[in-house]
Amino acid sequence: MKHNQLIKKLFLVFTLSLFSNQSFAEGCPDGSEPVKSISDDGTYFVYNCGGSNTANSSASSQKLAKALAGIDIENDPNLDFFRPPLVPIQIRKLMGGTGGLIADFNNDGLADVIYTGLLHLNLLPECTYRVCSDQVQDDAKKIQPALYLSSSDGKLNYSPELVIDNRLNKGMVNGWPLLADYNNDKVLDIYIADQGVGRTGKITGYRDSYYLSQPNGTWLESSKTHLSNSNFKEFNHGGATGDIDNDGDMDIVLTAMSAGLWCLMNDGSGFFKKRQCGGSFLFALELADMDNDGDLDILAGGHEYEAMFTGIYWNDGLGNFMPYDATPLKQYKDTWGGIPEVAASDLDNDGDIDIVYSRVRNALYEGAAIQIIENLGNKKFKDHGIMSLDDSTLAFIKDIRFRDLDKDGDLDLYLVAMEQYIDGTVFINNGDFNFLLIMPPEAYKLYGALGQNGRIQSINDREKKAKLAAQLKKINDEKKIQEKEKAKLIAELKKSQEIAKAKRLAKERENKKNNFKYTSRNFKSQLKLLETQSNLAVCNAISKEFYAGDYYSQTNKETYLFVSIDSNSWDCHYEWSRNENNALRRCKQNNETDGKCTIYALGDNIVWGDPELYKELTGRD
Repeated sequence: MKHNQLIKKLFLVFTLSLFSNQSFAEGCPDGSEPVKSISDDGTYFVYNCGGSNTANSSASSQKLAKALAGIDIENDPNLDFFRPPLVPIQIRKLMGGTGGLIADFNNDGLADVIYTGLLHLNLLPECTYRVCSDQVQDDAKKIQPALYLSSSDGKLNYSPELVIDNRLNKGMVNGWPLLADYNNDKVLDIYIADQGVGRTGKITGYRDSYYLSQPNGTWLESSKTHLSNSNFKEFNHGGATGDIDNDGDMDIVLTAMSAGLWCLMNDGSGFFKKRQCGGSFLFALELADMDNDGDLDILAGGHEYEAMFTGIYWNDGLGNFMPYDATPLKQYKDTWGGIPEVAASDLDNDGDIDIVYSRVRNALYEGAAIQIIENLGNKKFKDHGIMSLDDSTLAFIKDIRFRDLDKDGDLDLYLVAMEQYIDGTVFINNGDFNFLLIMPPEAYKLYGALGQNGRIQSINDREKKAKLAAQLKKINDEKKIQEKEKAKLIAELKKSQEIAKAKRLAKERENKKNNFKYTSRNFKSQLKLLETQSNLAVCNAISKEFYAGDYYSQTNKETYLFVSIDSNSWDCHYEWSRNENNALRRCKQNNETDGKCTIYALGDNIVWGDPELYKELTGRD
């Protein structure tokens, strides 16, 4: 009997606890929203009613713990947000730029930056990005993660001495970081998923690296002691970190070309044991609690034109993500069918997680766009379509961050892209899934920046510089306008002067033309000039024409005389013509056959040919 009563009491307590958690998920007893905070050990969220911010709240404060995911670390609202340079000066000759990741590595409340990326191919002279052997990559002098720690003066200091790798085969080839406190010492650790180089034949990737924080403030590569497979190789195109089995420590999920998903299960000390955990081959992966059931689900994406899955794999509560328990999401395989990245956050402040996909047009990663999907609750979702930034350039969006950049209480989107004119683009959240696109350089006004000198420029600093730059630009623009107006006035004045001059000259010519009369005096001087012009021996026959011949007897003196001297410079020919075009044509013929041909027009109104002759005969220019 007592045993049955005990069972009943335990059942009642269990039932009440379920009821309490369900009620809490919908809100606090007073109708207010629960307050979200991170647990003392930093591994999960705590939701409190009654204003308590501690994990150990009183019995009167109801709470619901949710597993912490890597996206919460990447989007920590308590850290300064700024735009790191793509590749700092100190590592530019070693590493190709993929951008820096902001996090607080030494728990001083300041934003630090870690850089990982692709080893420069000039350090792999026998390789291309698509073809490279494991042996060449093993033999290469590889790079380490580049850690920059902030100081109180606002400067980030390159700290290579803090990242220690004692392996004979040190470093990474083409890695990207997954950050979390894996060994539960309240300091972030660094897991490097390494794709390696080589994209032909069997693609296996390169072996991963694992740096655990140490009591002396360094990070020691620990794959030999803390990975079940210390030489773990996989082409892991995507990955995420989070507590997928709700045991209080951070696990890792990686995509695998060879076999669906690999889950690296943490035993609490930072030791990972790998196992397959369902899913399918993906290119983009993120962990988030999409159904508010307290465990992390997988957001999946990839090449839709190659039949990869776009949607959600639901967590069975034990860290398994079975293909038969999945929800597909809207695809765009014929237009924007590639998904290189996926991220998630609560964009409408309704308590559930919404989805943002980065999209490209094809396997060449051309174009850049995002797709936003609203979580309606109860595993229902609404697609808000594609927002394109570029249709053809190799400019894909590789990272998506969430910050309240305009300080209005909701999260905005910050995009990290491979093309400079897109990198740093912002989508301002105006509520109800309406977003305002602001691209660089206008977007730079919304966040700080890390200069190449390692010093963080705050938003205020950037605003001051932007105002100064705007003032200088305004002055320069006004100066250019003034210069343009001045040049326009000068051109107009010059043109008006030219028009006035042309009119004046035309009028003078008209006056001289009307005042010029053909007289015998002029006639004789014409003949004299013809006889002496350029030592031209005018034939006697020509003289006779002037004094007694056809020309002398003509009443219409507007007649053209052209004289040709043959090639022996002796014989002289002349002809008359009343038609200018005919005179030109015949003179051209004579010129081609006999030699030099000169045309003169002799008459009451015009004499032309040689300019000096014209001036002497008419008195006009």
